[in-house]
Amino acid sequence: MMTKNKAAEGRARFDRAAAEWDANPGRVALARAVVAALRQAVPLRADLQVLDFGAGTGLVTLGLSPHVAHLTAMDTSREMLRMLDEKLKALKIANVQTSFCDIANAALPAAKFDLIVSSMVLHHLPDVPRALQHLRASLRPGGWIALADLDAEDGTFHADKAGVFHQGFDREEVRRWFQAAGFTDTAAREAHRIVRPAADGSAREYSVFLVTGRAE
Repeated sequence: MMTKNKAAEGRARFDRAAAEWDANPGRVALARAVVAALRQAVPLRADLQVLDFGAGTGLVTLGLSPHVAHLTAMDTSREMLRMLDEKLKALKIANVQTSFCDIANAALPAAKFDLIVSSMVLHHLPDVPRALQHLRASLRPGGWIALADLDAEDGTFHADKAGVFHQGFDREEVRRWFQAAGFTDTAAREAHRIVRPAADGSAREYSVFLVTGRAE
């Protein structure tokens, strides 16, 4: 029950924040860095069917959309998806479809995607290895997965901890979870560094990793 309540608090937080989400330049810079890291790590092609799970307002989705055939932008926040739908309409982008789904618990379409991506989503999932099993089942043979999130931190990254289940991760442990879920050719690399002012006036750095793998 506590896990369900915490997840519901997280959804409510993202619904409230959706309208102002893109106004934060740090979030925009992070999304650009993740897209750049993805393009270096994964061979993008014009025929790829892609799932961006936890897509939010589509900052990563829209960065990838010119390089692939179709993107499904999935999220648990209806308000985030509404903001993305408005952007898609304004920009006349036709190869992105939004989808509401409880990513942590719901089964996803089987063997549908060639690439699955996410940015800063894993720490909002109570059971990451279980979620990876769901995602593995949605990849076609030979498909790629590329997930970005925080390296382990001391709990200072989130001022609002609604919906936060993990204080970052050991990226090598995430890579082992990938392997346990059936992914091969796994690799971990740094994607970005987030710099924020600390209470004492100094700067705090938080590193973001990208872990990749392929479905057998």
